[in-house]
Amino acid sequence: MGAKKSDFFDSRDKYLSFVNSTNEKSRIAFQLAKYLKNSKITKDAFRIFDAGTGDGSVICTLLSAVHDKFPEDPIIVVGKEISIDDINSLLNYLGYRFFEHKNLVFCITNASYREINDNRFTDCKLIKKELVGNSSFSFNQQLMNMGEVIRKNWDIKEDTSSTILRPRQKTLMVIYRRDQKIALKHLIPSKLESIPKFYDYIIASQAFRLRSPYDRTLKLVLIPLLKMLDVKGQLFFIYSSGNDFSKKLLKLFFPKINPYQFSDPKKFVESLNKKIPHFRKKFKVSASSFLFSFINLSLSSKKKFSPMNSLGLWNAITYVGQISENEQKSIKISINFLDKISNSAKKLKLQFSDHLLRFEKNNFKSHLDE
Repeated sequence: MGAKKSDFFDSRDKYLSFVNSTNEKSRIAFQLAKYLKNSKITKDAFRIFDAGTGDGSVICTLLSAVHDKFPEDPIIVVGKEISIDDINSLLNYLGYRFFEHKNLVFCITNASYREINDNRFTDCKLIKKELVGNSSFSFNQQLMNMGEVIRKNWDIKEDTSSTILRPRQKTLMVIYRRDQKIALKHLIPSKLESIPKFYDYIIASQAFRLRSPYDRTLKLVLIPLLKMLDVKGQLFFIYSSGNDFSKKLLKLFFPKINPYQFSDPKKFVESLNKKIPHFRKKFKVSASSFLFSFINLSLSSKKKFSPMNSLGLWNAITYVGQISENEQKSIKISINFLDKISNSAKKLKLQFSDHLLRFEKNNFKSHLDE
């Protein structure tokens, strides 16, 4: 996430352009909601881990579906996010979720997956925020006033050895309704080590670099998350497949870059089978894909894109392919260039494709290797 490798993840403008010009977020949430039919609460709450909350639209849409499934049961969410802007956006979504589902505990942290899984919270700060009142408006006011707390505790620095962005201060913030404090006492962490170790639902959406070798993604993302899965729990690993129109355009403008060389679902499963003893006994795996669309299309009667539409499409294509700012320096954005994008797009079906790998943990009595 640093300047040496790729500043793709750090381009806030590209991210916002992508979010606003595609319906990927809602499509992901609706895909996740379909699998709630397989879920049951076997302990004291439904436990969700979001490996990257982003702007909060996925987890908050999913929470409305979880409420529909478990309207009276306690829910605890632990979400990881390092972006101050995204956390502020997430907080803007949460007010109605706390109004609709009063038995909700929502935790936000910038700790790593491994630290969360191992309960290694060295030098980590615990912040508790109680929401008072009984209306979504009141909750929204309080949540949106937490910006200064986020700014102070979510500052990041670049690791000079790896160019990875890391938090200056590891923090876990816990949010809940004050009028539910007694009822949720068993879920509200009294200390950092009290957060759930195992989860019923784990969301890992676009949680890794597409060009990272399989072993690296397994080590940093998949294996730590699989260790956090409870029996009968489900992990959803979602990422860009490249099996769509974007691959052709990326090849046209970046012929030396292969963004999807480490994105084969079968290779992920094969690698996990080699790394984790008895993997196929421990986990049931299914692979699928789904489409989402470029929706920011203010087309004229001649179906010609406006320059803004073309730029939005270009941003979406390069975002999906994780093309860094440095790699895009060779491209000069001009009216002629945007016309090329428009002319190419008119001949194509503007739908992107995501892979979805679903892991369900079986009741197999063995521990994952460290």
